[in-house]
This record gives sequence, structure tokens and C-alpha cells, in this order.
Amino acid sequence: MAGGDGHTTTDHLLFLAVDELRTSNWMRTKDGAKGRNRPKPISPLATPPGKRTGQTDKSPAEVIAVLSRVGAAPAA
Repeated sequence: MAGGDGHTTTDHLLFLAVDELRTSNWMRTKDGAKGRNRPKPISPLATPPGKRTGQTDKSPAEVIAVLSRVGAAPAA
């Protein structure tokens, strides 16, 4: 089980593939051209664009320092 939600890794990959196909088809419609009625993702792991998925009380500089210590610092 992946994600702790009762779905396997294969299930999640299938959900994400279907979400991408639905989004791709939506972009070719009149609604997609105007940015309205975007399809909702079916994957429980999908997050809306721009939505933060975690919380911290650290400043951005502290986060970058921690990431640089583990080798995952964003390119400046």
C-alpha cells in the first residue's frame, strides 16, 4: 500500500495518468482556453496547483539552510 490510503502504487500511477489525460483533453476545449471548469483530480495524492502541502514555522532562509545540508537546496 502506498500513501496509507488503501491504494497500491499501481493504483496511484493509474490515477495520475488518468488525471493528466483528463487535463490534457480539457485544455483543448473552450472551457480550457478560458481557464474554467477544470476537471477535479481523482488521485488522492494530487494537489491543486499552487497549494502548499506542508507546514513549517521556519523562515525561508532556515529552510534553504536545512535543504542545503541534505543536498536538496533549490537553485538560487
